[in-house]
Amino acid sequence: MAPEGGENLVILIPVASGLKGDTEDIWEAYFEKVVRRLEKHTGQPVGDAIVFKKTFSVSDFASVYNSYKGNAYGLANTLRQTAIFRPSCRSKKVKNLFYTGQFTVPGPGVPPSLISGEVVSRQLIKAFK
Repeated sequence: MAPEGGENLVILIPVASGLKGDTEDIWEAYFEKVVRRLEKHTGQPVGDAIVFKKTFSVSDFASVYNSYKGNAYGLANTLRQTAIFRPSCRSKKVKNLFYTGQFTVPGPGVPPSLISGEVVSRQLIKAFK
């Protein structure tokens, strides 16, 4: 994807969902701050070498993916959304609907998401025996 002799760089700046004032001016201010810090720590000129820049923020997640409040990651890592407080693998509203993945028990990340599939498979076997 990079031009001949160039490289790709992705900079991820995690921000809270539902962020107010999600404007290009704010994006640019944070981008400049991160680039300056990157240049300071690496000793390499990064900003002057940028050929193409694409920004994708909270408002983009909301409009493009219909993500609740522009949330890119799912549930927050708060006490009320961890461990046993995460959503159940079985829907409380729709009969015979089961969930698996990072938003359910046991939680985010690839290994827990795979484990949630095992948890749901056991629940399915038990429910439809």
